[in-house]
Amino acid sequence: MVTAREVATLLDERPDLEPAVEAVLEPTEPWTFEDVDADSGSFGELVSRGVVERTDDGYVVADREAVERALAGEVDPHGDGAGGSVAGAGLTSGAALTDDVADALPSLPNRGVLAALAGALLAVVLLRLFPFPSVFQGEVVLTSNDPYFYRYWVEQLLSDPETTPTSIPGGIAKGEPLLVVTLWLVTLALGGTDAVAGQVMAWYPVASAVVTGLFVYALTVEATDDRRIGVAAVLLMGTVAGHAIRTSVGFADHHAFDYVWLLLTALGAAVVVRDAVEARPLASARTAVGTAAVAVGVAAQTLAWDAGPLLIVPLGLLLAVDAVAAVRAGRDPLRSGGPLALATVVAAGAVWVAHTSFGWHTTLVAVSPALLAVGAVGVVLAGALAHRLDVPTGGVAATVLVGAVVGTLAFRTLAPDLWSRVGRDVSARLLRSGEIVETIGLFGESGGWLLLVGLLLFFGVPYLAWATYRARDDGRWLVPVVYTWYFLLLAVIQVRFVGQLGPFLGIFGGLAFVHLAERVDVARPPTPFGGDPVTDIDAPDRETVFAVVALFLLVGAFGAAQVPLKSVQLVHTEEQYRTTSWMADHADEEGWEYPENYVFSFWPDNRHYNYFVNGHSRSYGYAQANYAAFVSDTDGGRWYERLRDRAGFVVVTPDVVGNESQLGTRLYREHGSRANGTAGLAHYRLQYVSGSGEYKVFTLVPGATVRGTAAPNATVTVETTVEVAGASFTYTRQARTDANGTYAVRVAHPGTYRLPNGTVTVPESAVTNGTTVNAGDA
Repeated sequence: MVTAREVATLLDERPDLEPAVEAVLEPTEPWTFEDVDADSGSFGELVSRGVVERTDDGYVVADREAVERALAGEVDPHGDGAGGSVAGAGLTSGAALTDDVADALPSLPNRGVLAALAGALLAVVLLRLFPFPSVFQGEVVLTSNDPYFYRYWVEQLLSDPETTPTSIPGGIAKGEPLLVVTLWLVTLALGGTDAVAGQVMAWYPVASAVVTGLFVYALTVEATDDRRIGVAAVLLMGTVAGHAIRTSVGFADHHAFDYVWLLLTALGAAVVVRDAVEARPLASARTAVGTAAVAVGVAAQTLAWDAGPLLIVPLGLLLAVDAVAAVRAGRDPLRSGGPLALATVVAAGAVWVAHTSFGWHTTLVAVSPALLAVGAVGVVLAGALAHRLDVPTGGVAATVLVGAVVGTLAFRTLAPDLWSRVGRDVSARLLRSGEIVETIGLFGESGGWLLLVGLLLFFGVPYLAWATYRARDDGRWLVPVVYTWYFLLLAVIQVRFVGQLGPFLGIFGGLAFVHLAERVDVARPPTPFGGDPVTDIDAPDRETVFAVVALFLLVGAFGAAQVPLKSVQLVHTEEQYRTTSWMADHADEEGWEYPENYVFSFWPDNRHYNYFVNGHSRSYGYAQANYAAFVSDTDGGRWYERLRDRAGFVVVTPDVVGNESQLGTRLYREHGSRANGTAGLAHYRLQYVSGSGEYKVFTLVPGATVRGTAAPNATVTVETTVEVAGASFTYTRQARTDANGTYAVRVAHPGTYRLPNGTVTVPESAVTNGTTVNAGDA
């Protein structure tokens, strides 16, 4: 059985096989060779490598899911304005402007609240614009590495006018189909060019931050009845660096898209639970709107990311906790759990339709909302029955726990293959650690939590603990409490989930902020601590402004200061972009086609280089698997043989410098020349050095062989002065003559070489063709 890693490795080594791999996924199995659009050579290679297997009835794909994951570039998983519009439609549709519907929507805040909320959202936006100069460098230069994966797929969809949401390539259909389709459709609506796609991708994370901020405000007000806390929550969410960098301009990863649906789900659930706590009619418009929001949020969350099921888990936890809390409070769990369970059923149906009709996602991902729905219905029915039979709270909790265990065992028994895949996915996505920074735990590095979350963690967690206790008697706190604890736990395991944690932790930071303001006599008591509901914000006097600013500096300034520091670590600087542009121009001048113009580099920059140089930014797997071994090895000739048909450029930076004999050091420090007793390199031709010398670009060449004569059994030095873009240096090679005084040495640069007994001119053609230049005796 072939694995996804094996298929990805094959495609990295033989990118020309990708059309054949896609072709064998199309026909219904089993099929014959005539059923697929592939030449016999490519087809034979797929059979020999185990991608395709022969059966008695014909050919089949050995492991369809593994092949689809490899095409999606998801072997090593790493994280909107349109989403906002969908959310808005869900929150406003479905009824005429009756009193009931008016009650379903939040009351409009006064001018003071609007001004304060606008100011908080503006601060959120400004904190996400620090990468702006590096993103807009004549053309859009997205930050980090993974955004170029989505840019590649959006442009692939744009290039085919026949593409529809039902025909997107398998490479993205099993990864983040809703994200890519949304970005594609928005791009089409705005003009449909690659240039427009770049702008859409650059700005969509910022738009997501604004929509997420609005949802955070609404969710906070639902829980607290205090608009001041809502505004403070938005502002403090903006200071969480782990969230800010993922919603900064240019960071067009899947994370920002996920946040919208996650917060929409939580907001809808909060509305439903609050309606139940306040004993509103089950058929109220508020409950209907909340239920619709949850259904849309769960479905979109699942379709947006192949690890989306991780983000719908807290809804299941909420249903279980709510059932216990409802029985304890004497209310019927069916009142809150019923609409939420209904929402999961609707979401499960929508996801399954997308899976079966569009081919989106694997079966495991597609059934995850259905599993949630089954659990939700079971929990709600158990809670409702316990409520009617007056079962004690402890009995309800025990019943829910036993039901969870039984359900898990049943799933494991009835669907062993899916269970195994769940185990593999959890291990691969959640429990793994490695060189990817986002897989490190929040407390895995000294002070990492402080840099990514700031003092908000210090101020927010005590209020989270208070709200957890308070939720026993006030169900309005259930949603923010459950979601915050869940994502705090995930962030402790992997820092990538700090982005999801930030908006929820901001709620408790906002509560802390207003409570501290009250303690220093610059604000009325917050509503959760005995104050009256706050529906307006009056213009503060100068003294209050100074006090509030000072308080913000205490709570949020450190986190806010980390946002630009973390953001600039992700950008591709002007110097790096100039290096990339040089490679693109050079490849065009030489007429190189992919993979002749493939850029071999450190993997976190690999997609950036290859997007601009050759347009192939789907995967960085080859660089991740080989570059570190290359720069730490000592055998340049062996690596040349491996790379010459796979790459055209090699980029080195100061990060590759190790000991004197390693290739990284010899390339970066000595430019491939002999130095410090270490032999020179024959196949690596330095072509470009950036302004500060940080980026150095080599091309792979066969090299010319200089043949001549000198004293027998002597060491011969040949050298020339090399002038390249950005640098000038002496390139030196050495050879040993034999008993007849003959020597031969291979050189990577053209030019006039100084010999022991004269000079010789090595032409460009000799270097690029690998021919010999005879020096003679002169």
